[in-house]
Amino acid sequence: MPLAIVRFPDEKWRKVNVSRFLRKFKTVPASKVVEIPEEELEHVLEVLRRNNCEVEIVEPVRDDIEVKVLKDVLKKAEAVRLGIAEPKELEKIAIDAITKFSLKNLSEEVAEILHDCIDFAEQPFIGSLKDIEERAREVLAKKLS
Repeated sequence: MPLAIVRFPDEKWRKVNVSRFLRKFKTVPASKVVEIPEEELEHVLEVLRRNNCEVEIVEPVRDDIEVKVLKDVLKKAEAVRLGIAEPKELEKIAIDAITKFSLKNLSEEVAEILHDCIDFAEQPFIGSLKDIEERAREVLAKKLS
């Protein structure tokens, strides 16, 4: 079952409304919620377990967002390759994703693909399009497995 980490809004009336709404769901007690870099995760978990801490790892929702973006990129890239769409349409998908989700909320692999989509719109070479499609398929396959 997915876990949601919720930050209440600043306005007191909204905070009360959200709190009431969330009462119907099971609350998971937590002393601290922290972001741990992937390379340090194993060590941090070892230290916490040694100290009898209960740890629940929550995967960021980012993967769902990235899967959708990559599927959109692949669909549009195919349309560009078939001559149905223009390279600027691929650039628009990339810019919209970057604007909506911010690069810091996207993995490095997806961010690079989006930057390549923007570069492709400026210099549309079929080899670049093929590279974008291949890398997007690889990343998508990893995220879906």
